[in-house]
This record gives sequence, C-alpha cells and structure tokens, in this order.
Amino acid sequence: MKRTAYIIIPVILAAVYSCNDDFLERAPQDQLTDANYWQNEQHLQGVANTFTYSLVGKDWLNRTEIMADSAPWAENTDYRKIGGGNFTVDEDKVNSIWERAYTAIGRTNYFLNNYNRAVNVSEDVRERYAAEAYFYRAYNYWILTSYFGGVPYISEELSVDSPDVYRGRDDRDYVIDQITKDLEDHYKALPEYIEAASPEFGRVSQGAALALLSRIYLYNERWEDAVDAAERAMENPYYKLYDTGNPDEDYVNLFNYKGRASRNADNHETMLAFIYNYDLGESARTSHNLSRECWVPNDYARFVPTKSMVECYLTADGEIWDPKQCNSYEEIFENRDPRMKMSILAPGTPWTGAPKSDDPQNTDPGIFTYPKLDNNKESCSTKTGYYMRKYVEPSTVQYVSHDDNDIVMIRFGEVLLNYAEAKNELGTLNQDDLDKSINLLRDRAGMVHLDLADLPAGSDITTEIRRERRVELFFEGFRYFDIIRWKQGELLGEDLLGVNRRWLDPDRLHISPDDKSLQWVTDDDGEQYLRLETGRRFEDPRHYLMPVPFKQYQLNPNLLPNNPGW
Repeated sequence: MKRTAYIIIPVILAAVYSCNDDFLERAPQDQLTDANYWQNEQHLQGVANTFTYSLVGKDWLNRTEIMADSAPWAENTDYRKIGGGNFTVDEDKVNSIWERAYTAIGRTNYFLNNYNRAVNVSEDVRERYAAEAYFYRAYNYWILTSYFGGVPYISEELSVDSPDVYRGRDDRDYVIDQITKDLEDHYKALPEYIEAASPEFGRVSQGAALALLSRIYLYNERWEDAVDAAERAMENPYYKLYDTGNPDEDYVNLFNYKGRASRNADNHETMLAFIYNYDLGESARTSHNLSRECWVPNDYARFVPTKSMVECYLTADGEIWDPKQCNSYEEIFENRDPRMKMSILAPGTPWTGAPKSDDPQNTDPGIFTYPKLDNNKESCSTKTGYYMRKYVEPSTVQYVSHDDNDIVMIRFGEVLLNYAEAKNELGTLNQDDLDKSINLLRDRAGMVHLDLADLPAGSDITTEIRRERRVELFFEGFRYFDIIRWKQGELLGEDLLGVNRRWLDPDRLHISPDDKSLQWVTDDDGEQYLRLETGRRFEDPRHYLMPVPFKQYQLNPNLLPNNPGW
C-alpha cells in the first residue's frame, strides 16, 4: 500500500524590496513570493506540513532514551554523556535542542502572523491549520521548559530590529500558562480524530491536542487540569487501545509493521506519529534505521536494555521480581509481566540478528537462544547481555535504513497513564480509576490487574503507578523526563549495568566471562553484574535542568543568569 508521506521541505518565500518605483515593487506573477503566497488552502497546508519538523522522528529516541537508564546507546555518545552529567555549557547537542525548538517555533509564528491573509479560504479551514500551529508551538515550548525551565516566550516573527531578539527568559509557569491557553482556546478547530491509514493520518487532531495538554499539565504538577484534559480525550469514542484479542503480540505489533497506524486502519491508539514511507521511490522515500541498530547482524547492538529495566518488570502474578531467585538466563523471562518479552528479546523468539549462532545449543540461527557478549563481527553482540525487541521490524534488519514503521509520538495508552498518575497525586485515585486506565493496558497484554487493596508486598501505589509508566512507555522517550520531574535524579548518576554473571552459562558464551573486555561490578549482596558505564554523576540542583547553552548567552547576555549550578 502506497501512501503520501509528509516530506519536510522548508518554505522559502522571497520578499521583494526595491526603490520607490511602484512598478519595481510589484510582486512577480510567475513565482511564489510572500506577497502572493497566502492565497489558497494548498498554501496554508504547505507551511503547516513543515511543522512536523518538530517531532524529529526516530531521533527522538536518540535525544531521550540514550540519556536515561532503561535503553541507552551501547557506546558512549554525546547524549549519553549528557544523561550521565558529564558535559559543559558549550555542549553542542544541548545547543541543538534549543536551536531546533526555536526554529520550529519561528515557523509556527510565521504562519500565525500570516494565515488570515488567505481570505479566499473559509474561516474553518484557516483556523484548523492555525490550531496545528498552536499545537506545535506548545509542543516545542513543552520541550524547552522540560529541559531548560524558564525560556524566552516568543510569539511573533522576529527580525534583526525586534526587541524580542534580546529578550530575557520568562518564568516557566508563565510559558506554561501561555501554551496551555493556546491549546485550550484552539483545539476544537481541529478534527475530533484523524482516521488511521487515511491520507490525513499524521496531522493533528483534537485527541492529540488533549493528550498533549494532559502531558504538559502533568509535567508541571497541575493535577486537576491533567485529569480534566485526559478525561476529555478518554471520552472520544474513536480512541482506544490497539487490541486484536492477541495478548501475546498486540503490544509489540503496535510498534512494528503489522500495527502501524499509518497503514493499519484498526489502530485507534496512535494519536500522532512521525510517518515514514520507503515505498515512495529513491527520490522521495523516507526511512530510519532503528531495527538494524537494535539487532546489527555483524556488530554490537546500539540500543541495549539495562539491569534496572529488566528487573523493573513484575512477576506474572503482580509481585516484585526477586533476582536472587533467578539461576539462569532463560529464567529471567519466565513468569514475568508479558510486556517484558514483547519489549526485550527473550530466548525462543524469532530474530534476524545472527547469520549464525555462537550458542552451541542453538540449531536454528533464526531463533534467539543466548546473548553474545563479544563482538567478532559475525553476529549481533550486546554490551549488557540484553537486546531490544520493541520497535524492531525483523524483515528489515538485514538492510541499512530500510525501516518505515511509524515512530509513535502520542498514543492513547499515555493518556490513560497521565490520568492515573494525576488522580493519585490529587489523592482521589480509586479502583474504578485504575480499572479504566492502567488495568486496560494490563488487559491488552494479559497481565493481572493492579489492585489498590492488594499491592505488591513492600510497595505502594505511587511506586506502582510509576513502574507501570516505565513498563508501558519503555523506549518511547519518556524515561528521562519522568526521572527529572519525579526528582529521582540520583538514578541518572548510577552505573549502567547489565546481566548478572551468575545467570550465564560459560559453555554457551563465545568468550570466557573472565575476558578482560568484560567488566563486572559486585553489588552489596555479592552479585556480579556486567557494567556498561561508570563515572556517571548527578548533582542536585545542577542536573535537574540543562544549562542555557554557551552559544545562546554569548549572542544574548539577557538569557543569564544561568540555571542553578551552571
């Protein structure tokens, strides 16, 4: 099935400036200029199509997961250094977050200051595209405030003479007030929903706007507003979890080719995605390389699950998993929350990451049986002992940059989690709230319900709601932000660890566990874990916000003082 992809092409409109001669100041009639551009819906849509630049697609996982503690990049990268607190104010990646967001905001401001010039277009149509602009402006300010706290709030086009060029930083609360008001005032101009697999899929709907509102309110501790926005999204009959009645596959299929909403009309869960389409042909195709990065057939796996993520999953009966009771690699995955096997590669799962297997007990390299810890370039190795499964499309692993499964940016499952968390923070959470939110997610995967009257021994409801968020939204770009807003920054300062040495059978490994290329660290219980990274640090309050980038305050000293500790 071939579909039209939204290709992000900057709209360049050349304004015509000349002398006082009226004739010379007339806009050319045979080319688009700012003077004659805003004439029809195609012009409005052309600018609005560039707004998806904000979503960054697969790079969203680079900017978020690599910085956190659940599925980092296997070798040190700039984003991993940032997450580990080992960076300075002149870090280029921090500056790129700032610059990209403000570039996107500039596009929305340009649109909002000009769209009403399209007088030949109906008001409803104009306001629909304006609502998309407000959505993406809010989205980018959500990113900026989440990373940097207070930032300059700019809502007009800037020229070299604009006073806002040298504007100081506005308080975070002020920015949040502005963007939530914009969304509340304008979201009803959007369609209630965008049908999956339709030519319009990828555009913004009321549902996506309400989901973003619930996220922004939640991240800024506006609990009542978060509940209200989530409830409004939950009332829309179109949106529901992707559930075909196959609990062993539905969750994982949501992220691969089978369930992608850009092609599958039955996926009513994905509310907004960054769409790729490899089928468009060499000159127009769009793709990413995520599957191969997770299962590189002749190198090390790039994104790798960690010890803390693996040990986070509950048992199948809803109890806290005890690693001391585990005695083999296979046992790690037995009797666990079913979402674990659909997110992290388990023995017995079909895979395409090994032209041949180094496990002497494996007679079929098309089935994963055991991790490979050394990198001899003959099959996929892992630096934590674990491999990703979520987002992997097995059919494209053998190719470089052939993936075109959707990168999910907003989905209904998140709305349910936002609702439950906000209700809990308000102190009003009851069992009915859990049954219409978290337990729907568990039902889809065949997991036992979360019961307020029967929580896992030694835990509490806040811990379990946060665990549920980590499990359900694993590898979707939320973990770093959640750690920061929950004030659990110390987790980012801990070593990144992998598999327990005791669980591995040396006779099934290609190299000895004593090989000098492997580093093991012993915990307080005497257990040895494979270490991916040490030397991470988290300083409070320094690392709860990123610094205003050096390049930015060199250009605009009014951005100072910098964030605490910088």
